[in-house]
This record gives sequence, C-alpha cells and structure tokens, in this order.
Amino acid sequence: MSRLTVSSCRGGLLALVGLLVAGGLPAQEASRWAMRSSASADLWFHGLALARFSGFGAQPLYDPAYPASTRRLRERAGVAPTSLERQADDFRDAFAADSSFEVMHFLPLYMLTVEPDEMLAALDRVSREGTQGVSALSPRARFGGATAAQVLATPAERATLGRFVTALKEEWPLYRAERAAASDARSTQLAAATRTWEQQVAPAAQSFLRAERLDAGVVLAVPALGAEGRLFAGDPGDRRDNVVAVALDPSADGEVVAWLALKELAFPAARRSLEAAGQLPADRVAAEQLTGRAAVHMGAMILERSAPAAAGRYRAALSRSAGCEGSLDSCLPIPPASRAALQASLK
Repeated sequence: MSRLTVSSCRGGLLALVGLLVAGGLPAQEASRWAMRSSASADLWFHGLALARFSGFGAQPLYDPAYPASTRRLRERAGVAPTSLERQADDFRDAFAADSSFEVMHFLPLYMLTVEPDEMLAALDRVSREGTQGVSALSPRARFGGATAAQVLATPAERATLGRFVTALKEEWPLYRAERAAASDARSTQLAAATRTWEQQVAPAAQSFLRAERLDAGVVLAVPALGAEGRLFAGDPGDRRDNVVAVALDPSADGEVVAWLALKELAFPAARRSLEAAGQLPADRVAAEQLTGRAAVHMGAMILERSAPAAAGRYRAALSRSAGCEGSLDSCLPIPPASRAALQASLK
C-alpha cells in the first residue's frame, strides 16, 4: 500500500478535497529530497503499530516487533500499559472491519507541517463535527482534516476515530519523552540517509525522478513503520510537492532510509509498467502485492544503470528489510514477464 488511490476511498475523495482546500499542501522549499523526522508522523504511526493495524501490501506496513519492543522498554522503566495499549485489540478489530480506515495509513503525510497537539485537536474536531468542522482548522491542518472527514463519514467511523485520537492524546506525553531519548541516534541515522541519497541515489535516479515528476520532496523516517512505506504525490503541477514515509530501524544503518525511499518512489512507475504489459492482476490485493515487489526490483534496476556498487548495497538492505537472508530475487520474487516489463520501461 504505497499509495492511496481515489478508487480506494468513498466518493472521489481527492476531487472533493481539492474544492475544500485551495492550493493543496504547502510546496517544499528545497529543490531536492530532504530526509526528516516528524513528531506527528512518529506519534500517529506509533499508535497504529501498537494497534497492529495491518494491510495487504507485499511487506508489513508496520514493524511486527514494534508492540513487543515498546512494551519491554516500558516494563524496564516501570510503566504500566497505557490506554492505547489496553485498547489496541479493539482498535485493530474496528480498523480491520472497515476499509475506509485505510486512509489512516496516510493521514500524517497530509499534515506535514502540523505539530502533534494541533494534529490531534484537528482530528478530534473532525471526529465530532465531520466536514462541518473543516473550515475551522488552520490552513496547514485543513487538507488532512478534510480527507479524514470525507473518508470517515459515518457516525460509527467518526466515533472510532475520536476514541483513537483520545488515546493518542493520553499517549503523547510518554511517547514524547521516549522519542526525545532517541534524538541523538535519530539525527545520526538521518545524516547517513542524507549522505547516501545525495552521493549515491540522487545522481543515479535523477533522470527517472524527473520523468516521474518526483524531482524533490520530503522523506519522513519513522521508527514504527515496516518495510512497506507510503508515497503521497500532492499538487500535480508542483514537482516538489511530494512526501514519502519509510521505516527508521534503530538497529540498522541510516543509509537504509535512502534505499527504502527510492523503492517507494518507484512504485507508481512499476504499477504503470505492469499494467501496460498486461501483468497487473485484476484482484486488488494481488495487484498491490505484485506492484510492491516490482517497485523493489525497479529501484535496483535504476541504480544498476550507473551505480552498480550502490545497487548491490540496495539489494542487500532490501533483502534484510524483508526479513530474508537470501538474494532479493529469492526474497521478493517477481515473474519473468513482470521483470521484462520493468526493464523495458526504463530503456
């Protein structure tokens, strides 16, 4: 689930949101991809990871070990289960029972410049007032609020959203302290990711990214995410208005963030290539899983054209992120015809 498509949402979401929010998301100031951390994204995805909210992509949307590792950390600190932890199973069941909640996998990407307290206040208002409350939100929170209000439109959906937001409000003081304790390590990893992107990925992928209108944007590195990331391409007229979210594994080298970002940015082209070649399955889940694996391989192909050494490190890192010690081809296989379609699209 690297992208949220209009077809996966109720009532033509993006067309309606375009009417509610003039100008879309704020354009990125930088003329390149910036590696960043976001407290709002970290908190939101922390909550979904503790709830074990799953998806149907080729790889996990959230780190499967995250809930247990978080609990161990808290037990060592003498912290009892929080309200969010105690309600985790209820949230998981509610989210799994209604596909509209898939939008929650993306909401922080729509609130890129919003701090946690404002994000939670905005979504709390939406949970109580629906679309009626969107106009009262700040411009920077309005896109995400409008998206949530349009997709989670029923009283039951809004009530579930409200309960989750309330649990996150209670969780935030504790999580803020835990996140602050990891600040130095996070900065070191982001610096490594930036070096890898600027020295190895950007030169090799520049022409591809330009052709895809993905020249620049923000990569959010998030501890709770799994190997399956997120991509939000905002204003089609702005090549810089793009947001990617990928995993930040505390035990891995920060360069993995750059490799995962390239994989996410290859997702739209991989899907188009498979579809054009008649390789995309009609079943939604099967199509998402094949596209996810194909995006991994397309990322390697992009690097192989001019940076074979980087391609080797990418392949090894992506195999490890898939929890596999073998080759990328054995860990995340794709049919020969699909591989040929990807290769043809890059010529």
